[in-house]
Amino acid sequence: MKFTITARHFKAWPELQDTLELKAIQFSKAHPHVTSTEVVLSEEHDKEVEFIVHVNHHVLNSKDSGHDFDKAIHAATDKIMAQLRKLREKQSDYRRM
Repeated sequence: MKFTITARHFKAWPELQDTLELKAIQFSKAHPHVTSTEVVLSEEHDKEVEFIVHVNHHVLNSKDSGHDFDKAIHAATDKIMAQLRKLREKQSDYRRM
């Protein structure tokens, strides 16, 4: 699985990169066909985190912001996990028919 981090207007510290990499591993465990994960971090007004996850021919996107990166990462991760669960359920229901 391909994993990239883009930090806009700052340099992401190693602990933040490790946290994001663990989240990307969770995505690949939630859906076996995750091909790549991109993370975009921004610090312009609030701390903003955006996940872009590629699953076969689907692109899932979630964005969240907050006063610190931990809360924003957690909220954006929850959104992506919900989307991955929904996609996996749709695909498994289609195959059962």
